[in-house]
Amino acid sequence: MKRKKTISDSVKLLAISLVLWIIPGKAIGETVRVFCNPATPQHTFAAGDIQKALEAKKFTVEIKDLSTLTDSYTGKKVVIALASNAQVTALLTAQGGSAAGSPGEQAYALRTTTAPQLSYWVLGGDDNGAMYGGLQIAENISFSGFTNSYNQEESPYIKNRGVKFNIPLDKESPTYYYNNKGTSHKFAIRHVWDMSFWTEWFDEMARHRYNALSLWSPHPFTSMLNMEDEYPGIAIQGVTGYDENGKTIQINNMTIDEKIAFWRNVMQYGRNRGFDIYFITWNIFLSTAENKHGMTNVSTDLKTRVYLRKCMKKFLETYPNLAGFGITVGENMGSITNAQKEEWAWDTYGIGMMEYAKAHPDRDLVFIHRQHQGNVSDMLDYFKPLSDLPNVQFDLSFKYSQAHAHAAIKPNYWDRGNGDGHKGNMEVGLEANNLKSWLTVRNDDWYFLHWADPQFVRDYINHLPEVGKYIAGFYIGPDGWVFTRDFTSKNPYYKEKNALCIQKTWYMQKLWGRISYNPSVSDELFKNHLALKYPEVSSEQLFQAWSKASRAVRLANEQVTGTGDLDFKWYPEGWTSKDGFMSLEKIRKAEPMDGSDLCSFSDTANNKCSGKISALTNADQIEQHAKESLSILGTLSAGSNTELMLTMKNLEAMAYLGLYNANKFRAAVYLEQNKKDKALDTIGTAYGYWKNYTTMMDELFIGVDLQRNFDFTDWHSHDKKALQDYLDLGGQSDKLNNLQLKQSDLPGLKKTKAQTGLK
Repeated sequence: MKRKKTISDSVKLLAISLVLWIIPGKAIGETVRVFCNPATPQHTFAAGDIQKALEAKKFTVEIKDLSTLTDSYTGKKVVIALASNAQVTALLTAQGGSAAGSPGEQAYALRTTTAPQLSYWVLGGDDNGAMYGGLQIAENISFSGFTNSYNQEESPYIKNRGVKFNIPLDKESPTYYYNNKGTSHKFAIRHVWDMSFWTEWFDEMARHRYNALSLWSPHPFTSMLNMEDEYPGIAIQGVTGYDENGKTIQINNMTIDEKIAFWRNVMQYGRNRGFDIYFITWNIFLSTAENKHGMTNVSTDLKTRVYLRKCMKKFLETYPNLAGFGITVGENMGSITNAQKEEWAWDTYGIGMMEYAKAHPDRDLVFIHRQHQGNVSDMLDYFKPLSDLPNVQFDLSFKYSQAHAHAAIKPNYWDRGNGDGHKGNMEVGLEANNLKSWLTVRNDDWYFLHWADPQFVRDYINHLPEVGKYIAGFYIGPDGWVFTRDFTSKNPYYKEKNALCIQKTWYMQKLWGRISYNPSVSDELFKNHLALKYPEVSSEQLFQAWSKASRAVRLANEQVTGTGDLDFKWYPEGWTSKDGFMSLEKIRKAEPMDGSDLCSFSDTANNKCSGKISALTNADQIEQHAKESLSILGTLSAGSNTELMLTMKNLEAMAYLGLYNANKFRAAVYLEQNKKDKALDTIGTAYGYWKNYTTMMDELFIGVDLQRNFDFTDWHSHDKKALQDYLDLGGQSDKLNNLQLKQSDLPGLKKTKAQTGLK
């Protein structure tokens, strides 16, 4: 029997309705239609994000075909279209909006109209621009609901915003150095053959505005081409990799043709998210083709040359969505001259692409020639028949910050490069030869720490050589690590989510992608994302704590990466090189990165800074940033948000590393001044911070093998070496207890530990 409604019930229902009506974006049953072209994957992807954002705000969402949009629909709507769509533009202007004109490649315009109801319009210069505009609308709705007005245009500052991804394809086809060292490299094999990894990866990175993926492999062909008719037995059938214990296992039993189908799907999906995909090789490596059919890695081997020429041509034939190909001269090529290296590269990859490009004049291709050990004069002499083709863009590639992107704002390697074939200004050589260069931005800095400082990235991007005139684009990523799915976390949170590494380090990824798309993007965007992801804390305070901890370790990098310019010379998270722990004695002669305004330890000690910032002043800045970060963290509580708790621990660990760096740097200066008592005191303080750092990192992460640096079985592996700095200066082991830091040394530390659950 139904209960009869009373007057009181009706009043309650009316009150509830009124409350829901006055809360923007919360009205139950209120519908928003999203109009897009269902045949365009970029548009439907953005529409999907808009739908999720609206549903999170309690709207009902209907996805509709753009062709059904007419003035008869009077409800709220979001429209995703090309600016060139005359029908959409006519309806937009009829409803009070202004036309977008011609936004251009990857660009978009946002428009807002209010009659008959509030509506958002995304007008792309092309499909990728429409996607970026749609993703921006999704963000806006997530931040502010369906309330605000947006009338703006945005276009890419850097046309090609890429990722450097060293890809291990098999135990028999590993990545650089062409061995199977490195835990991340071993585990990555299983993931690069998992389509779900790539769909998640492309989705995430498109949201961050990346649009280029460079896959680096010494020899991808035996895993990705069917050359069995001419070269039987060289194709790798199935995929062999490693289990979690490092034991060799069979990942799958894919035939070479199934592998080709897989990679075609990967490249198509990437294309659907706005990505251009490139493969880049080191030379000469042959994988499972070596010593078969008479082929060797000797540069004069004609059979090898013919084989690689055919591989290049077949690779382009097999993968129609491949945007281009890149090469390196100088790796594993023996003691031949630079001209001979270029002749070899031309005779293999160069002729292979030329023959294909001539046969397919409607397909645009990019050939990227890394500036490594060759010179541009020889390059252009040999590759002129390729670079002259109208459908081939011939670019260079330059290692802009050597291995350490997170160091100097404006490194100086570029200015003293050899763009014209000689030592000198890169820009002179590029302009004289009508060339552009990609920048390899190596991040062999942070594999574990969640670095993120928007101002540094903004300064770095704004100080690049003239974009467009000299710079074709950039790709950022490491040699010494492969970011696939997380395996390092001890807390089960990320493992249970099967999280991608780029999802763990989402903030760093977002900074490089969004700022390179638009350097003027406000910090408010990043604070909004922090607020959305971590509502338990003040986004402003978290932003400051994150930036300051990151700034501390970045300034430390800048101080020593002139000497430690490559990753095997300096790994900042572990204070190691290929020779082991970097002791005080090893570091005291270190130089700042070329192009830095910092003064070396030695010059600081001898008052020879000549206007540069002394190492002691830099140490003070590092310490200040680290302590301020810890102080802010001491006021924050993660509550039940596990990811926030782990993030705060990560930031605290980063601040401790900064404090270790500051005090070790001071000790280096004092040692140069022969002030051993002061050096002893500061290195003792440094050791206390080191123990705090490694204790926290050991709580968070497992130890790993690295690709080229000294390994660590756990995060305490180098504690004794860190202590040895103290003992070498005459420190006494019976005074070790005095090296433990007091709570009063760091404002807010006690509260931080209590609130984040740190042990």
